[in-house]
Amino acid sequence: MVLRICAASLLVACLPHDTERIVSDAEIVVMVASDGGPPGSGMSSDLVTMNLDGSHRTQITHDDELEFLPHFSHDGTQLLYTKYLTGTYGQANATTDIALYDFTTETETLLTDRGDAAQAAWSPDGSTIGFLTHGGGTSSLWLMDADGSHPRPIGSATGADDDAIWGDIAWSSDDWILFSVGQQLSGPCFKVRLDKVRPDGSDRTKVSDGGASCTPAGMEQSGDADPGFSADGQTIYTSRGLPRSPAGASPPVTERKLVSLSSAAWTPGKLEADLSLASQPDCIEGVPKGSPDGTRILEFRACFDSFASIGTYVTDQAGSYRTFVSEGFGADWNPVAR
Repeated sequence: MVLRICAASLLVACLPHDTERIVSDAEIVVMVASDGGPPGSGMSSDLVTMNLDGSHRTQITHDDELEFLPHFSHDGTQLLYTKYLTGTYGQANATTDIALYDFTTETETLLTDRGDAAQAAWSPDGSTIGFLTHGGGTSSLWLMDADGSHPRPIGSATGADDDAIWGDIAWSSDDWILFSVGQQLSGPCFKVRLDKVRPDGSDRTKVSDGGASCTPAGMEQSGDADPGFSADGQTIYTSRGLPRSPAGASPPVTERKLVSLSSAAWTPGKLEADLSLASQPDCIEGVPKGSPDGTRILEFRACFDSFASIGTYVTDQAGSYRTFVSEGFGADWNPVAR
């Protein structure tokens, strides 16, 4: 289950870009629409690397296909991402596989040939890749070696009301694989929570309940989506969907807030922190990624009651500011300088 704002909110025309920039040599990768507009709604996108201040901007892929949710390897020498070979995001018959780009050879390699593999994530040491499949209507979590060999499943959604579909994986530095779990798809309270599991499929643990809100008819899912970990693995950043639309959004879309919570097991009353910007609380924020030094968070952000740009932003762990970085979606940090 991928955060649907990829297709919904990005239909909104980009607003004028902020002029404020961060001076930094931190490197990121981001999806940028091939035609220069916002990615989403079936548009092809290419991967672009740049420093956080916008310098050293380099386009990595050059094709008419959708490269989705890129991730740097642990040593910064490769990119891992979902490649749409036919169809596009949101289409039930789309063909997807896991692709690897190597900066040294400047080549792309498909690591899977299933046609239903997506949303890959690296293990902390880069030796293993986790990914999801949705063949036959069943969500399964797989691992494979970094070269694509030795694929093996480690778990699947049961299809029960409380375990209907899996999505949005992330792999922590302390070796947990996090994933979203859709529950009660047909009601009465459809929403998405977060679970984690060890790479051998053991110790599955619920870490969030998706919040108090159920999904209203006709809106994208309430609850958690596209989570990311802090550098030490102790904090989860998630995009929390709420059953309302941000002010000024036309057509209406589901509001999503940046929320942080402990990676420990969920218990009733577990503390969560709303990291929304106090001056602009009604926005769509998603795909958060904690920085390697543990001080900042990258995210996608779209607000509709101001002239703030739609695209990739950076904030601190407290969510005390938002600074525009670039157009595009699904940004990730390079953990080392190349």
